[in-house]
Amino acid sequence: MDRMGSSDGLAAAVHQPKNNIDARHKVVKFGTLFQSDDPDEEKLYKYHHQRQDLHVSKGSIPVGFESYIPLEEGHNLYLETREGGLSEEGLIRGPEYRVSWRSDREVLASGDRDGWWEDLDELWTKVLVQFEHKNLLGEETLDYLDADPFVLFGIDNLVTQKALEKLQKSPCLRCEASVPTFEEWAAYLRVDPNDVELKWLVQAFQETEMPMPWTCYKGVGSIVCYIRSDNGQVTWKHPFYDYFRQLRDFCREVHNTGRPEEIMKVRVNRLLWTYEATRVETDHEQEPLISPDYLARLADIFGYDVKVHGCIVRNLKAQLKVFARSYRERQDVDFADVINCAEMLQRDVDKYAEMQDHWMNKVKEDVQFDLNLLSSAELQCVNCGNIALSFCLECKDYLCLGCYDTLHTKGSRAHHAPFRLVPCALCVDKPAKLHCTFTDKSLCHKCYAMDHIKQLPPDGKENQPRRIDYYQQYQRYAEFARERNQKMQASMVPPLELQGGQDDEEAYEAVLSTDWHPFYDARGVKFYHNFVTGERMRQSPRSVPKTADPGAEPTEMDLSPTRGRVGRATTFGSMSNRGFSRASARSAAQAGGNAQTQPLPLEGFDSLETSPKARAMAATQPEMRTLRPPFRKTQPNEVQPL
Repeated sequence: MDRMGSSDGLAAAVHQPKNNIDARHKVVKFGTLFQSDDPDEEKLYKYHHQRQDLHVSKGSIPVGFESYIPLEEGHNLYLETREGGLSEEGLIRGPEYRVSWRSDREVLASGDRDGWWEDLDELWTKVLVQFEHKNLLGEETLDYLDADPFVLFGIDNLVTQKALEKLQKSPCLRCEASVPTFEEWAAYLRVDPNDVELKWLVQAFQETEMPMPWTCYKGVGSIVCYIRSDNGQVTWKHPFYDYFRQLRDFCREVHNTGRPEEIMKVRVNRLLWTYEATRVETDHEQEPLISPDYLARLADIFGYDVKVHGCIVRNLKAQLKVFARSYRERQDVDFADVINCAEMLQRDVDKYAEMQDHWMNKVKEDVQFDLNLLSSAELQCVNCGNIALSFCLECKDYLCLGCYDTLHTKGSRAHHAPFRLVPCALCVDKPAKLHCTFTDKSLCHKCYAMDHIKQLPPDGKENQPRRIDYYQQYQRYAEFARERNQKMQASMVPPLELQGGQDDEEAYEAVLSTDWHPFYDARGVKFYHNFVTGERMRQSPRSVPKTADPGAEPTEMDLSPTRGRVGRATTFGSMSNRGFSRASARSAAQAGGNAQTQPLPLEGFDSLETSPKARAMAATQPEMRTLRPPFRKTQPNEVQPL
């Protein structure tokens, strides 16, 4: 191709490639061959060139091809290709080309389609004219670029054409950056990067180390090549590609048949095989199998994240021991153990979600109960099935009086606040609705009308019974409970978490926290690991020192061995169908037994750390400042050196 200096010359330009062009191009991506059911469309992606020496070259124009030429001026000149698709008129287009240069990839001859052209010869002519008019390149560089762009950028090259044919038959791992990405590994394994079911397989393939004596390097076209150091064999095929390809086919077959436990079993076997392999290859002390890393992997196998579902860590430890025992005996895990583990973890997650919903929502929501149904004897005791005569404002359960007294005699339930109905003096089972002013007895409607009124003297029958208003009774009780709650809150010592400015919601979070978990390292020393933050430490997060440590700071367990319950206020909502709502705070019925115990005063050496008197003495008497509590030489459960 001869360079022209005018627009008339551009129109008369003839495609005449040079002979013996010095190949300087560097292929970034070979791209792929275009395939279509229409033979005429495939012909658009073929080239047929005849040089001045009558040499004819044929080949294919790849889609997604990228190559560059390093220029003497210190810049790179890039060529890209893409599929043309359909035009606005609905006509089939052939391949499109774009030329850019410099590190910022400035597009040359951009035109009105962001630099994409259907005719490469026309695009290349405009690029050369732009370089020449703006004096961007030297004369020698322009003379070198005055050639066939198919040859300059390596499309019309034997290596490129053979590589494209080989890529159609065998896959390869492409690496555009310094390290292959997850998407590139997925493309190599012929897996959709968005496929959640096979994501673990791609990650396992990506993390697999090269076996000896194989090594790898990045070759032409950003293709990863594998070489044997003992005999010099070079291939595009990963040494473990066949294994992961068969594993991919197995997972797809099992997934289609609806047996995910089979995949879990394979993954558990791989996990234990990995641990055994690292144990053999490691000369120094190896971390135990029950470690944060392997627990996180096991949780991922069953579809959980220990950062979110910390409640399953304890059972994960137990199940990992079961799997390790069977694998050590038979080199395979039992399928029944896999199913049991999946069911157990699911139960743990469901129970934890139910508990969290109870503590975070149900405990704080308004207590709803139907007073009309309760007073009409239409509700049954949740424990024995008899007629319910009370409602526990803490448990939110309907109970008979006997069951309530039985279940609320010990522990924290003894401080629950009940709403009790008056039982009938005759039948005892049903709630009383009328109060006889003559005999001062409370009776239900049936007993009063059928039995009690018949036993009254004539002057007693003239006295009208008084209707029992449970609503007014409930209001009087609630007012009394509020007053008692205020008195107890003013007299009781607040818990430690509330003393530090922590509200009820944060206190619930502390109870439900499942972030820290105990483990043992290779020396048998206990440590605590936080899956959320990745931290680990030797000291317990609860900050409870050993009893053998003199001078230890008193902690929550020391200051409040029997933590009192914070009273909850009693409020009323609007009455609807004789049903009432009460704000769910803790009951104030905690009289007696809730006094906060204080630590005993310490004397002598121990008092330097805990007693205000001793600290004051240390401040006034300099000779006491040098005293220190004894230093604990060993950590708990630490193995003493031989």
